[in-house]
Amino acid sequence: MKRLILLILVLITVLSCGRNNDSNIMYVFKGEVVSVSDFKGKYTLWLRRNGLDDSKEMRENYLMRELSDKLLYEAGMKEGVENIPEIANKITDFKRKNVIDYMRRKTKKELFSIDDETVKKYYLKHKDEFHRDKLHRLYAIRTYSKKSATAILEQLRNGASIRMLSARFSDDDTLSRNNGDWGLFSEDVMDELWKKDVLSSLPGEILGPYLDSDNFYTIIEVAGYAYKRHLSFLRAYPLIIEKLVNSQDKEKWNSYQNTMISEYGAKINLNNLDWE
Repeated sequence: MKRLILLILVLITVLSCGRNNDSNIMYVFKGEVVSVSDFKGKYTLWLRRNGLDDSKEMRENYLMRELSDKLLYEAGMKEGVENIPEIANKITDFKRKNVIDYMRRKTKKELFSIDDETVKKYYLKHKDEFHRDKLHRLYAIRTYSKKSATAILEQLRNGASIRMLSARFSDDDTLSRNNGDWGLFSEDVMDELWKKDVLSSLPGEILGPYLDSDNFYTIIEVAGYAYKRHLSFLRAYPLIIEKLVNSQDKEKWNSYQNTMISEYGAKINLNNLDWE
């Protein structure tokens, strides 16, 4: 009970600071400044994803929940909750799954030596496989610096053009050359990291930054939609790689597995699979 009262007092203090010092700041917590525009963007997206209606009470509930989550996380870290076996196992399982997924994709691509010319031939021959009813046109900025991403996001919230900023600040050369135009994405080629947000957004909304698997902090603007179009070769590329890998003779993969089993000293007994 005492802990709950303390959390409520801290929440009230944080909210009061945000109101008194700057009308453009929703709250400040441990050096993190959350602006009204950033908060509103996340809140609006949350409403849409969950099919809820806006209200003053709903806004306050969302704010209090976001702050209480941050406070509870800090309290849990101080208490060493991550070392509790139940939590530690979940953290380990999450890390393990992501490492395995990454290594499986990387290993298969390297093992089967699929070159770009092979991928292109498949695309031209099977282009109808990549016809989609609806695609999302996205603009983006990708930078290796979290600090830069935060500064860029603030400029975008204040009305700056994502295309101009991307041309100047994107560390992704393709985006920089194309003035931020990231192309047309269908749902099946979107990154799981931001797919749900994009699908829930309306044109003009700014999303992110997301720290993706390429170590970019990615900021996205949903520019609009296209209908009854083919995915470009660039967007279809990962789908084709997956198809070509899955169509390969399994002998290479089995040989690789056997080599790894031997290298890491694993012992198996296939005879023990014959149970009644």
